[in-house]
Parts: sequence; C-alpha cells; structure tokens
Amino acid sequence: MRQEYASLIENSTFISVTNTNGMKPIGCRWVHKTKNNPNGTVRYKARLMIKGYEQIRGVNFDETYAPVGMLITLRYLLSFAAQNNYKIDHLDVVTAFLNPEINTEVYMQLPEGIEWLEPIAMLSSNRDHFLRLNKVLYGLQQAPRLWHQEIDGFLQSIRFHRSHADVSLYIRNDGVLILLYVDDILVFYADEASEKALEVKQRLMLQYKMSNLGPAKQFLGLEIDRLADGTITLSQPGYISTILTHFNMQDANPAPAPLHPKNRLDIDASEADEEVDPAEYQSIVGSLMYAAIGTRPDIAFAVAALSRSNIKPYRIHLTAAKRVLRYLKVTANAKLVVPSTTSTDESPLVEYTDSDFAGDRADRKSQGSYIFKAHGAPISWLSLKQGLGAFSTTEAEYIACSDATREAEWLVQLHKDVTDETAVPTIYCDSNGALKTIYSGVSSPKTKHINIRYQVSRDRQERGIVNFTDISTDDNLVNIMSKALGPDKRQHFATGIGLCSKT
Repeated sequence: MRQEYASLIENSTFISVTNTNGMKPIGCRWVHKTKNNPNGTVRYKARLMIKGYEQIRGVNFDETYAPVGMLITLRYLLSFAAQNNYKIDHLDVVTAFLNPEINTEVYMQLPEGIEWLEPIAMLSSNRDHFLRLNKVLYGLQQAPRLWHQEIDGFLQSIRFHRSHADVSLYIRNDGVLILLYVDDILVFYADEASEKALEVKQRLMLQYKMSNLGPAKQFLGLEIDRLADGTITLSQPGYISTILTHFNMQDANPAPAPLHPKNRLDIDASEADEEVDPAEYQSIVGSLMYAAIGTRPDIAFAVAALSRSNIKPYRIHLTAAKRVLRYLKVTANAKLVVPSTTSTDESPLVEYTDSDFAGDRADRKSQGSYIFKAHGAPISWLSLKQGLGAFSTTEAEYIACSDATREAEWLVQLHKDVTDETAVPTIYCDSNGALKTIYSGVSSPKTKHINIRYQVSRDRQERGIVNFTDISTDDNLVNIMSKALGPDKRQHFATGIGLCSKT
C-alpha cells in the first residue's frame, strides 16, 4: 500500500482540495491481490481503486470503450514467430492507468489509511479535504479508453502503425511488432532487428514506468514455452489448477472425455430433474469458457452445449459441467503445439469446417464449427449453434462454410498486415452438397431459399479469395468441435489439430 501510494504521489495523480464545486466526491477503496510470477515466487500488490460505479454519465465520463489485443492475434503472432525465428519479449507497464491526464472534473474522498500513508500533516488532520484527480485512477469508467489513447498516440509517434485487422497490433517497417493488451506488451522481432527492438523498448521505458520481464513466459494466464528447436507451446495448467481448486474439484476422479457421446443436454421439461443454483453453474461455465477460447479447442463443443442452459440449469447440466472439469484435471498439462517448420506445399492458412444436422432436439438447430491453422498451428476456432433451422445437411454445412469464410477473410487481412503477402486460405469441407453449391454458383430448388448473408462462400470462391476443397469425414479435424466423441476419436483429432495431451 505504501509503494502504491508513493507512486500516486510521484505521478501527481491528484491534489488536495477543500471545495468540490458542488460535485459529489466519489468513494475509493484498496484492493489487495497476490500474483504468481513465472519463477514461482509470489508478488503482493495493492491498488487504490475509485468507485467508478458512482460516476454519472455526461457529468464525469462519456465514452468508455477501449480495444484490447485478441487471443487469435496472439496465437497467429506466435505461429509467425515460430516459423521465422522471431524473439518475443514481455513488458509490463507499472500503474498504466495513472499515466493519461483525466478529461473531466472528478473529485474523490480520502482513502482509508490516509493517516499513516499521507506525509502531509494537513490531510491527516483535516477530514474535510478531498482529492481532485489530475490523472486517471484505476476504477474510473473512462480509464481504459484514456490509457489506450495515450499509448496509441505514443506508439504512432515512434513510427508504428496499427494493423487493419486488429487495432491493438502495431507494426513498424523495420520488422518490430507490438501486441498491446491494456498494460501488457509483447514485442516481436527478428535477430537482425534486435537493435531496433532495443531502441523501441528503451523509448517505452523512458516514457512509462515499466518492468522488463524478458522473454515471454506468461501472457494473460497463458503459459508460453519455447523449445530448443524453435517450437512454441501454449498451455494453461496454472489457470486450470486454479479453477479446479476454486470449485473443489482438485481431488475428483478423472474423466476420459469432456462429454459422454450418449449424454444429451438438450432436455425438455418432462425429462428435467431438480434445478440447481444458476450462479454456481454460470461460474463454472464461464471459467471453462476462458480455457476453451485460450488453448483448449477440445472442450469448445462441450462449453457451447453447456452455455445454452445458463438461465435455467438442471442437475444433469451441473454434472456435465463438472465432468468437463474432471477431464481438464487429467489433461491440465495439454499444450497447443506451434511448430517451427511446416510443409511449403500448401497455403500458410488452412481451415476446416463442419456441421451436424438438427443436433439440438429442443429447436432442431445445427451446430456449426471451424478451426483455423496458420503455419501449421491452431490459431482460431469456433463451435456455435446456428441461428436458424436448416432444411438439410447441405444447408447446415453451407451455413458453416459461410461462417468459416468470414473468419478466413479477417485472417487474410491479418496475415497481409504482418507479412505484406496475400494468402489464399484452403478451406476443407466434407459435404459434397455444400461444395457443389459453392462451386456451381447456381441456386437449386432446395437451396434457393437460403438467406443472402450465407452466400459469402460462393462469392469469395468465385473471386479467388478462398479455395474450398473436399476432405473425407475421417480426416476433418474439426469433428472434435461439432459433436461429442469417445476418447479414441477425440485423441485422434486433438493430435491432428496440434493439441498434445500428455499429462
């Protein structure tokens, strides 16, 4: 607490006042946390947080949105770094939100402990004093936005430009790339750009108070490990251990698969058993979701199925959610493998797409899915129930292809921003009917009703932006995300997409 308060004083974050110009001062509180460092040590942190929920829109804040780097962008950059032997350094901005100046008039009450924190006797003796903010404080509604505007302006002033695909990715013509996630910064650079990267890091550390954490080991709870041959692995064992302990599942019996193939969660009222606490269920599903979008595409289908019951879960749903936790217990050390070498015979961007047909018994809608690999590494995946009921397998697969095409277009832009090269993604689909509809460009009596928003695959195929290709169902890796599989099939497809499940 002393260290944090000293930083606030050094940064001129606020000044003491006795008059608030008729405005109600906002409360504040201390927040204490312990953080685990990559080397296993524990770091204690205290932050003074203003109670932003007491702010009034239009009075002391307006816009609040601020972008952050996407996990898909991170995984793409890791695949690019592995292929091109780029180094990855991690910087952490100390008290990032305290840097920008505030753009509105905000007053705050004195914090708890001011008597022994504040060296100025005037404040400790006079409780009628308040603090007027000069700079942003954690908890303010507009704090993330003002910080992003601050660092965005600085990065552009040192010749970085924003990616068109992800505005939190900054690229410079000398081969240095920066991915920004609030106060965490990853710097990517080749050996020949080491001096330029050092200059960038020095400029950043002169402008802002930063910790240089060296080669990236941990980012947003994802553990990054670089092997001797240049291969990179991505995993979340620490996060998984934390959620298992939080839900008291650390000693539970392991499960061989996330969902049992015969376990149906789309029950109706006549099949329902007792209801369970929605808050507990939603907490489990939300925790599982971060693992699913981070490094574990093998549980994406299960999490999507569980998410449909968030409003009114039953005992069967809670049991299934805990089964996913039991599966994660035995596969906590599973890693996404980002290879350092791949075949040059195919496009650097490869996608697999699939859909079941009317798999949800409640509304007969289908589950579409895709998984995208860049330079041989899985970087983007999705398992999601389609928004409308399909009349046939062909239609369900066709809709899944349109979702895959939209993701492919975005990744083509990201690839071009980073490499300055235009790639044509290969998209594998195991539905002859869907492929025929895409290739022919002609609507048949059975497909003429399909909404125009799902015709994107046909158009992009004709224009050469993507290349749809047939694949057998047994080789379609995205099967792991479109249906519940037994342990053997699940392991086969997990290995194919690059998920190493060694415990």
